[in-house]
Amino acid sequence: MFNTKKPAYAHGNFSTTEDYLEEIALRLSGEVGKIVISEDDNGYEDITVDDTEVKGLTVPTGAVAAILSVEADNSTIDKNKVIRFKENGSDPTATSGFALPTTIFPEIIGHENLINFKFIGIESGKTHTIRVQDYKTGQSIQE
Repeated sequence: MFNTKKPAYAHGNFSTTEDYLEEIALRLSGEVGKIVISEDDNGYEDITVDDTEVKGLTVPTGAVAAILSVEADNSTIDKNKVIRFKENGSDPTATSGFALPTTIFPEIIGHENLINFKFIGIESGKTHTIRVQDYKTGQSIQE
């Protein structure tokens, strides 16, 4: 007898179905499930941000994660509260959203979260730089 049960994933491959649970399993097993997207493919950007305009990320094709670095204006008073962000697509303000300091490097996981990620500076008159490195899945694509 032959097993006629269809696989749970139509293409037999997690990367084509965007199953992020597989990415988590790869990470837990010690295998790195992401690879850097090159600058030539728009996988890196520097974004200036101040308190006057909400900004978002430029998300390259195939991006599934990004890591951020916040570099505060030299005259910033509180480097523990440089920018505020939201991942739900709503606009943050100087008083609403999660505050990000210069001392941590947050990772944003998931294509939709990258698209919805918005940020703004907290302190009036200061211009900061957000450095962003994007990643794509490390899974091989089977046709």
